Amino acid sequence: MPTSNSLPEHLTGGPRNPVAWWGTIAGVCLVILAGSFFVTRAYRAKLRHEIENPRPYFAGKLASDLRAVNRDGQPVALSQLNGKIFVAGYQYTSCPSGCLGMAAFMILLHDKFGERDDFQLVSISVDPAEDTPEKMDAWVRDHGVDEKNWWFLTGDGQRIRDYMIREFKFFGTRENTDPATIASEGKFAHDQRLCLVDRDRNIRGYYDVMNPRHGNSEIDRLVRDIEYLFREQPAPAAAGNP
Repeated sequence: MPTSNSLPEHLTGGPRNPVAWWGTIAGVCLVILAGSFFVTRAYRAKLRHEIENPRPYFAGKLASDLRAVNRDGQPVALSQLNGKIFVAGYQYTSCPSGCLGMAAFMILLHDKFGERDDFQLVSISVDPAEDTPEKMDAWVRDHGVDEKNWWFLTGDGQRIRDYMIREFKFFGTRENTDPATIASEGKFAHDQRLCLVDRDRNIRGYYDVMNPRHGNSEIDRLVRDIEYLFREQPAPAAAGNP
């Protein structure tokens, strides 16, 4: 006769078998352990493959062209760099600190890859209203970066800003108004990453070289990725993360 606190035996499926109960638990645990083993092994294999084959990811594509004016006063277009690997930075001549640091990293890249015909550096002005071709050319000469395969571009301010946000996916700029901030940080707060573009106009990475928390790891990663792209023949026909 069942008590008031228990179910009839025909509703509970009969008396429980402890051996079967613990066997079920053990089976479930084995399945979980086996699944964890194979997932971990697959993850480690993926990491090993990425280390041995460090293919830079695809972060987008420059779908449209940018026409601007180089520091020598000549009109140029980014489409002229099709078939080349290039690194782009967002800079301006009156920047008191950060842009000089970015230029220093770009000089390192030029020292390493500047002899190649299929490599280009591109500095695009954050402040085209002030950065005339003559002013940019003087800045280039003053800082010893007068190289034929390094463009310093200026032009229509709104067109450049729109392009940097829409195509390069750079952060928008903010104009500083506090005199003390302008004196120490510059007229503009702007994206200080470098952007790597492959032969088919695919964006292959962003590199936060000015972030002190990263030390030299970002510029080292950029160098490795450039070297990978030089070996990547032919360039991928379509963008998409591997």
